[in-house]
Amino acid sequence: MTRTSVTVIVLLVAALSVLCTDASALSCCRKYTKGQIPMAIIRGYSIQTITRNCHIDAVIFHTKGGRNVCTDPSKTWVMDNIRKLREKVQVISKKHSAV
Repeated sequence: MTRTSVTVIVLLVAALSVLCTDASALSCCRKYTKGQIPMAIIRGYSIQTITRNCHIDAVIFHTKGGRNVCTDPSKTWVMDNIRKLREKVQVISKKHSAV
């Protein structure tokens, strides 16, 4: 192998290792959706906090269609949807504890 080939291979391996160890950066929210998400299509949510790789706080709504939608936690409609989801969980929990 030539010196150039070895250099290229080393650089590729280094780049791949960075991508593999930094996979969370590929899956974090970088911006918020502009529109509102209808409550009827939301299955659940998760929360993203600011980290080295993810530079914004976000509420990620998981939709019935399998999408993950990044939303701004400071928006009233986002917090209203979280409240509604929590109320749903409480109703379900009460049903199961009564059985």
